[in-house]
Amino acid sequence: MKKFLLLISVLALASLASEASAQIKVGNEGQLTVALESNNNYYAKDKTLEEIGLINPDDRTRGNFGSNDYLKVDYRLGRFSAGVQLDGYLPSLYGYDAYEYQQRDSKLTAFVTKYVQWEDQNWGVRLGDIFDQFGNGLIFRSYEDRALAFNNSLAGARAYYNFNNFVNVKVLAGAPRLYDVRSKNLIWGADLSVSISDIIGWYDGMVSVEGSYVGRRQKGIADDFMLSLTGVDGDILNMVSGRANVEYKGISFRGEYAAKLNNDLYNPVLPAAKGNVVSIDLGYNYKRFSASATFRRQENMLTNIELRPLGIGGGNVMNYLPLLTRQHTYSLANLNPYRGSSVHTGGEIGGQIDLYYSIRNPKMRSKYWNFHANFSMFNTIDHEAFGMEMEGRNVWLDFNFDVERQWNKSLKTTFLYSFQRWDEEINHFDSPMAHYCRSHIFVGDVTYKFNKKHSIRVEAQYLASNDYEGDWVAGTIEYNFAPKFSFYVSDMWNCEKMQDAQYGNFFYNSLGDGDHYLLHYYQVGASFTHNSLRAQLSYGRNRAGYVCSGGVCRFQPAYTGVNLSVTLSF
Repeated sequence: MKKFLLLISVLALASLASEASAQIKVGNEGQLTVALESNNNYYAKDKTLEEIGLINPDDRTRGNFGSNDYLKVDYRLGRFSAGVQLDGYLPSLYGYDAYEYQQRDSKLTAFVTKYVQWEDQNWGVRLGDIFDQFGNGLIFRSYEDRALAFNNSLAGARAYYNFNNFVNVKVLAGAPRLYDVRSKNLIWGADLSVSISDIIGWYDGMVSVEGSYVGRRQKGIADDFMLSLTGVDGDILNMVSGRANVEYKGISFRGEYAAKLNNDLYNPVLPAAKGNVVSIDLGYNYKRFSASATFRRQENMLTNIELRPLGIGGGNVMNYLPLLTRQHTYSLANLNPYRGSSVHTGGEIGGQIDLYYSIRNPKMRSKYWNFHANFSMFNTIDHEAFGMEMEGRNVWLDFNFDVERQWNKSLKTTFLYSFQRWDEEINHFDSPMAHYCRSHIFVGDVTYKFNKKHSIRVEAQYLASNDYEGDWVAGTIEYNFAPKFSFYVSDMWNCEKMQDAQYGNFFYNSLGDGDHYLLHYYQVGASFTHNSLRAQLSYGRNRAGYVCSGGVCRFQPAYTGVNLSVTLSF
């Protein structure tokens, strides 16, 4: 608790520092930018969660305090730039892979990334840590996502050249980050993009073709035995992708095909296998109407950095296969998000359709209607499990729509409905049986502005379900004192006893006696914003579940405690 009080003191000092400009001038032309982000939890004792078995105090070997911190400093002078970032997990928050799979015994972990870069008019070179992707990232993407505590940056070199916007060429190579170490399995690749529309001088639309190659070393001393067992020929995994992009008068098409040309020794599902993926994105825009559709079929395309037991978590990934479903922001609609079926089956097929329409009167900007509908569905593909041939089956379906109405300058309302159906069996293991759970979610959201500075938002949610964890209710009240302060209180609880004890893993007694519990997940919090400083302080009980960001999810265990988040740039 002393550490938490110290952080609050630092916050008070930081509010004074935020008076500074967002960029600091160094000399006559250079600019220095500093950004700080700190996420801290103090885990309080919760006898109710401990008695049920959702919290085991003996598992908390790191103590009752966790802190994920990031300090980033960048300097720019003309075409030259350099930067350094310090990641500190002191130790990491519960639920993040960073601590579970770090390669050292200490509870405290720090990792430094750095770079120097020169960008001319048509070319550029970067040395150090690289964040980049080829196409949609299906064969390579190095990126950072702090909500997931994910960072697989490539330590090496990158160079690119742009010839009159006709041809873009990029090459890179380096060692990927694996939590708090650098992997010895090097990754290298090249990307080529040709703009046909620019070459022929057609500027009413856009036509381009692209292609990529990525190689990954997959043979080390520890892997020789596996190579001999699986019969993998060669110590390099070769992957390629081809892409086509077309845009014309509000219509867009983006298609990509990617494949592993030889068996992947580190394939998470099978000992070694080739893989392929087809991805298609269609879009249409006309005035206030827009529509988009995404389709993807992938088989054995999750690509790990190293061969590790049980895949060594989400940080052991070198490509990007996001879940193509709507990322709900309301708590009950996101109670059981789709986590992907390829984890157990090796592949999936499906996609989503998104429709949006707006009714607006140019003479009355304070009144409008926004209509939005979304549908997503995914099936497993035919595969083999436990020595049996398994036919593909539906594992996820979500149909939802929301209506937003701005009645006048003061009042805005939103209504959302979502029907979700998922196969809970596939989330635990690849069983030949299916166990479908269904939920109907209703959300009402009302915002009222008293004046330019004061407003209140009230949110009510209801989830109706005859199986899994039964019915749920959630509510939030938020009061805003613009532009600096915001306060909120919320609660979420299951309002009836669970009907399906076998699959209600978040509330099922660990002793297996079938007892059920009605639990409140309450929250109270406040946020403060001043110039480039933002701080949020909250206390409450958090339900075990999945946190998703950018279509990638991680499991968050249940806990009760205080959370302090601070972001500051100058």
